[in-house]
Amino acid sequence: MFSKFFKKKAAPIRVLEHPKDLKKGDMLQLMDSFALPPQLKGQTLHLIDVNTYQYEYQNEYEYVLKGDSGGTVFLVVENNDGEEWANFSIKITRKDVENLFGLDQFAEIFDSEDLVTIKRLKDVDGFERWTTETYVQESHPSTGYFYETDYRGKTVPKDVEDGGEPVECINLSDPDDSFSIGIEVWDDGETDISLTLSRPLSDIVDLFPGK
Repeated sequence: MFSKFFKKKAAPIRVLEHPKDLKKGDMLQLMDSFALPPQLKGQTLHLIDVNTYQYEYQNEYEYVLKGDSGGTVFLVVENNDGEEWANFSIKITRKDVENLFGLDQFAEIFDSEDLVTIKRLKDVDGFERWTTETYVQESHPSTGYFYETDYRGKTVPKDVEDGGEPVECINLSDPDDSFSIGIEVWDDGETDISLTLSRPLSDIVDLFPGK
């Protein structure tokens, strides 16, 4: 009889209704669509971390995901005039930049005082459906702060020295805003280049809570 009083109640099952509900260890499943690159098509990705970018007027949360193949994919959920988009990104190397765009052409982004347009030289194996033919620089570089911390629902520290790392951001995109190139220049001069694919949020067909 007494065992009834000491029996532990089962923890309630978390219900995930939106990618913004994801926590470390949770998973998302993507549509099996030919519009998606191999790294995304029909894949189940595991959330391993959430980072925060602080800009002048808003914060942006970056979901760090890993697939079964071990590759890393980054997700940012964007709200554009009430319509939500899933922006998936992968980082590329200097060699990839050379093969896709050419180093001389890419250097114009940093050397020119004007906003530039660059052309893809060729489609490269491994980057199928990650790139398009033409990219236009949207604006001059902007500065933000990067935190390797999940600040969703929290206040970002006012003192940026409390874990914040300054970063200069440059973005180029195609006329339809379906493909973009993200450039992040860090204080030590290190530069990260990312290819981004913007897809309807409905491409994420299921969300699973972790154990």
